[in-house]
This record gives sequence, C-alpha cells and structure tokens, in this order.
Amino acid sequence: MKRKVIYLAVGVGIIAAIGAARTYEESLARQAGYLGPEVIFYRESASASEPGDARASAGLASDKKKKAGTEKSPSPPPAVTTAPFPTASPEKKGYEEILSDGKIKVYDTATVVLDDSAYELYTYVNSAASRYAKAVNKFTRNLDSSVKVYNMVVPTSVGITFPDNKRKSLNSSSQKEALEDIEHKLSGREVFVSLYDKLMRHRTEYIFFRTDHHWTSLGAYYAYEAFCEAKNMAPNQLHEYKVKKTENFTGSFYRETYNDKNLRADTLEAIYPKSQQLSMKYTTTEGSVISAPVIDDAGKYGSGMKYSAYIAGDNPYTVIQNKGLTDGSSCVVVKESYGNALVPFLADHYQTIYVIDYRYWEGKLVDFVKENKTREVILVNNISMTRNSYLIGKLTSCLNN
Repeated sequence: MKRKVIYLAVGVGIIAAIGAARTYEESLARQAGYLGPEVIFYRESASASEPGDARASAGLASDKKKKAGTEKSPSPPPAVTTAPFPTASPEKKGYEEILSDGKIKVYDTATVVLDDSAYELYTYVNSAASRYAKAVNKFTRNLDSSVKVYNMVVPTSVGITFPDNKRKSLNSSSQKEALEDIEHKLSGREVFVSLYDKLMRHRTEYIFFRTDHHWTSLGAYYAYEAFCEAKNMAPNQLHEYKVKKTENFTGSFYRETYNDKNLRADTLEAIYPKSQQLSMKYTTTEGSVISAPVIDDAGKYGSGMKYSAYIAGDNPYTVIQNKGLTDGSSCVVVKESYGNALVPFLADHYQTIYVIDYRYWEGKLVDFVKENKTREVILVNNISMTRNSYLIGKLTSCLNN
C-alpha cells in the first residue's frame, strides 16, 4: 500500500513537472519573460493612434503596408545635409556602460519602457532556434558550392542599448549567448556575420529607435561595415554619405505602449547611397510592378510609417539596378523588415540586387539563384525572428520549397 502511495506521488510529481516545463516553453514563445523587482506592470485601454507597420504575432515582422495608404506630412521635405558624420567613430576596445535611475514599466504587449525609450522583451527558445538553423543548413546544402551565403542575425535594442544596471530586473536571455548558440547550430557552410560585438562597441550612439523596434540607418551602417569585413571589401565611410533627417517618428513601440507619454519621438536619419544612378522596382502581392526611389522622403509618410521610406517598405520582390556598374555583380537579399535599412548601403556595390521578403514572396529560392546566376545570398533577420515559429515556417518554405 505504501509503495502504491509513493508511486502515485512520484507520478503526480512527474506530470506536474512536465506541465510546468510546457507552460515555461509556451511563456517563452509568447515573449513573457520572467521579471524581477523594480518593475511596474502597466496596462490601459488602447488609445487611437496613427496606422503603422505593426509587428507580427510574436512582435517581430512588420505588417505589409502600401505607400498609397500613407499620410502626407504638411511640412516641407527636410533638406539633404552633406557629411552628417564628420569622421567614422573609432572602434572602442571595450563596451561603454549605460546606466539608468528610472523605473521599468512593463506592458501586456511584451514591451517595456525605461526613461524615454521602449524595448521588446527577449527570451531564447532553443527549439525554435534549432528549426531556424536546420532551415539554413538545408538551404546551403542544396546550393552550388560556388554560391556564397552570408547570414546576419541582428541583435535588438534590449540586447544592446538597455541599461546595464537594470538588466537583472528583466531577467532576460543574453543575446550574446543566444547568437553564439545559433552560430554553433549552423553547418559552417555559410559566413555568419557577427554583429553583437560591432553594435556593442557603438551602443551609446543612436543605433536603435526609441519608439520603434527597428535599428536606425546608423545601426544598419555598422552592420554593413561588418558585412564588408566578412566579404573582405572596403566599405564606404560615414563622412562620404548624405543624410536626410525627418522628425516626429513614432513607431511600433509607441503603439504597443498605448502612446506612452514618456517616450520621446525619434528622428529618422536616412543615409543615402553614394551612387546617383540607382533605379528600383518592386512587385506587390497583387502583382503590380512599381518604380520608387531606394530611399524616399520620409516626410511624405505619417508619423508611424516613416520607416517605410526604406526600399518602399515591405514588398514580396524588389530589384535595384546600379547603372554605374557594369561588372555583372549581383546578390539576393532575403530579409524581413530589418533588412530594409541595410539594402541601401549594398546598392553601391552591386550592379543588381534582388530583394526577397520571405514573408510574402512565393517561389523557390534555390531555383531563383540558379536562374539568375547570382553568386551571393545574404540572409538578414533580427534575433527575435529565430524564436517565432510562424516566421521560421515562412523562411523554411522560401529557402527549401
């Protein structure tokens, strides 16, 4: 009788443990995270706000927006300023510390606000990261060995610019360790472009927006630098570019915190390609082919839509031609919305860039690479994508359909 009681107790314990583990895994997938002291849980009714490119189910990918639906700004377009960055910032030997004496405010949208900035909570999900790596590994196996694949997994602001003395209060996963684990899961057939150290060395600069989940043009520039280093190619210098500034950008975080009054509106500083001989056409989901500039005047867009000025926002298929080059160089960029701010930097280096947003494009990428005889594929995803089952499924279908 005693043995039966003991077995029963052990069985109940095992079932409880399994249930707890499943609950834990589900909470990670929902980005719930585990929060320590010094936090305020905050929720209020959503107020009206301008339409914008709201993130997908796990708060990652931008919903597809059409330029025709954007608001017009009554103010005149901002002037183009030459050489906004006098000199390139030197590479630092260590990471500068970021401190805050504020209190963390946590929203039910898995978004936190500290001081005047918002961040997306991040928790590493091993099973999802394994699926991501498996999809990439299968894709590279199916390619001709002469095709070079560059894999860029971008840290998000919570992993780079969140104040050091407040990290324990969030008890979030280390993005540094997550990126190392993801790289370890990959076959090594591709070139993994490490971005964590590069961005951390510039963490006190304006490399992520305060009110939006994307990086700024400056953050994307440092990733472009890292890509050039991996490719053994000389990057353009910051002081060589022209920039156009647009004020009053209030992005996805602004909406997901129900227009938190503590958030400070962003300035979108678009860094323009050097080449003056670029042309771009994008194809919508309906099949329409539209010509647009590689970077549009963000002043034409409503306050929540300004990030869409990069390569006309999120479209299934885009082709950029550089008429100043005749070397036949080309690449395929497979991306979600983080790739939008990166592509303009690449436009100076390739005669043709094919941009595929795997969330909306329907095709077979291996066949596309063969048909277009391109020798380079660049995968660009923010780290949160690697824990989102839906987006991993979309990427898998694109890479290995």
